[in-house]
Amino acid sequence: MKKIVGLLCLLLTVFSWVDRGMALDALEVQALRQQAKLSFQSLEEGKVLVSVQDKGGEAILGLKKEDFSIKQGVKTAKIISVEDVQEQRNIGLNIVLVVDNSYSMEQRKAVEPLLAAMDSFLALVRPIDNVHVVTFVDPGTKQPRLSTRTFQASETQALNQFLRSSFFPATTDGTYLYDSMHKGLEIIRQMPADSQKFMLVFSDGEDINSALKSEEVALAAKGVSNFAAYAVDYMDKPGLDPFLTSFAQGHNGMIRKATSAKDFLPILKKFSTTIFHRYVVTYRFLEPPTGTLAGAPGAVNIEEVTVVDSSPMLNHVYFDTGKSRIPERYVALAPAETAAFAEEKLKDTMEKHHQVLNVIGKRLLANPEAKITLVGCNSNSGVEKGKISLAKSRAEAVFAYLESVWGIDISRMEIKARNLPAVPSSSRVPEGVVENQRVEILSTHPAILDTIKSTYVQEQADTKELRITPSLQAEAGIEHWRIRLLGADKVLATQEGAGTPPAEVSFALAPLGLRNLVQLGQVSADLEVKDKEGNVFSTVTGPIGINFIRREERIAQKIENKVVEKYGLILFDFDRAELKDRNQVIVNRVLARVAELKGVTMEIAGHTDIIGTEKYNIELSGRRARAVYDTTLQTGIVAAEQISHAGNGPNNPPYDNSLPEGRSLNRTVIINLQYTE
Repeated sequence: MKKIVGLLCLLLTVFSWVDRGMALDALEVQALRQQAKLSFQSLEEGKVLVSVQDKGGEAILGLKKEDFSIKQGVKTAKIISVEDVQEQRNIGLNIVLVVDNSYSMEQRKAVEPLLAAMDSFLALVRPIDNVHVVTFVDPGTKQPRLSTRTFQASETQALNQFLRSSFFPATTDGTYLYDSMHKGLEIIRQMPADSQKFMLVFSDGEDINSALKSEEVALAAKGVSNFAAYAVDYMDKPGLDPFLTSFAQGHNGMIRKATSAKDFLPILKKFSTTIFHRYVVTYRFLEPPTGTLAGAPGAVNIEEVTVVDSSPMLNHVYFDTGKSRIPERYVALAPAETAAFAEEKLKDTMEKHHQVLNVIGKRLLANPEAKITLVGCNSNSGVEKGKISLAKSRAEAVFAYLESVWGIDISRMEIKARNLPAVPSSSRVPEGVVENQRVEILSTHPAILDTIKSTYVQEQADTKELRITPSLQAEAGIEHWRIRLLGADKVLATQEGAGTPPAEVSFALAPLGLRNLVQLGQVSADLEVKDKEGNVFSTVTGPIGINFIRREERIAQKIENKVVEKYGLILFDFDRAELKDRNQVIVNRVLARVAELKGVTMEIAGHTDIIGTEKYNIELSGRRARAVYDTTLQTGIVAAEQISHAGNGPNNPPYDNSLPEGRSLNRTVIINLQYTE
């Protein structure tokens, strides 16, 4: 089946179906040239014979690999080679010559010029080509009526001799063009369907003697595959013959008018260039993706460590826009629950903050001489602009909780209200606006706003992340990729994207929960990619073991137990790096603790919120960490090689940046002391 498809800027393309053990269904061959016409036949798997012509029907010469494209549905082929057909000795052509040898040729002195032109044409015939010649004969009165004779050969001399014998000693009296063309089509129909077939018709005059009509010739040609027709119109009348024109142009060929015998040779040379010039295009379809997936490290060691956690007291309660009710994320106790509350049982810094009202309530009970001031604030923008009453209502809500739940005498609590806080966050960004919607809890008593201390056992891994490295080969290019981290047949985390996957994909362990990983015992990762042709490839890593070392096991084996003491400095004012007030107190406390320890290492990590540019925030967090480092180094308590410091900026935030309290807590320097006992 041959189907011609017009392509914008790409050409007329012909589809061919061939069964040679493997179906080449929907094979599409394109020549990447403008205003070109392409036809092809499939020779075998991975090889096609292609003809490319310009809009005038003449062969386009000199095409290379980059001039062709082959597809099969969405599959794209890689062009291996492109060779002219003359260089291929195993591909023969099938040609039928229909030659008018009527008397008018002799009258017009056109016989010898035609034979000379035919000799030039046939000189290109090779031994592997199959050539038939059909000429006229006067049928006379014999039955059955025969108006044609045929000859088949692949030798130029024999073909020329037959042609000459058709004119000498005598030409025919009648013109039997339609009968001869029909006979030529009968021969063509006997040829293999997948072979390339050509008919070249030379006509000296209108057909007036054939038994068959032009309609029957057209019908005989209908449905012939891989067929091209060429015609030389030497009729003694102006313009091209309508039937020969439609026949040639309707079957992928061309027609030329010969106004004199001198035109025969150049016309047949043009025809021979097109008929004998073919490209053999060798190709293979692109391979689907292949590759491997590796995970590192090969195993993760998780151990229980003793954590002495000194979390900063963030003495703010943040409110929703336009609201004065304490948000539900702040833990509200019933009066009966207050006696059992113990701040030393709290672990996570964010958990401690969400218990801030209970921590302060407990401390006020423990320190009856202490007083506090509740400063209600609004953002002084949008719906809160100028609403001092809203700021006051917020302070009253905190006042009411401490009085009703913790029984704090009202004489110990003072309410104030203002618009923006005394040290506000930036009102130029939404995050800063929300941070100004707060109640600040102030006290001159040192115990009320002191750090929140607790000691607990926590899992610690010897790596912060798992690194998954894909190695892929994809000739068609990757359209989409997905890497999943798996544990016990469950998906723990997923990363995906368009195009080629990155050289390395990392999964942070902390969000997965180290305790959860311990229970799984091992994890793995899988990769799935889809290339641009729809091929899907998947692979997996080997198992990544999770080794767990319990604190009890270390003690039983008399192995030194690892201890981490964690100190958070809070608050750095928005966009500030100076050590002052409570931060300096905490640093002094850390230094006193370091003086008591042996073999201690100190890690100082500066952090910021997400407000501002990453570059600026990294520099700001670096200044914060450096301030602590310089103060520590000046004391001489710890040698420089025992201290490390770095500024992380907004990267790897210790707390949730989506909450105003998380952003405030992230404006910090965290000091980790690590030693064994």
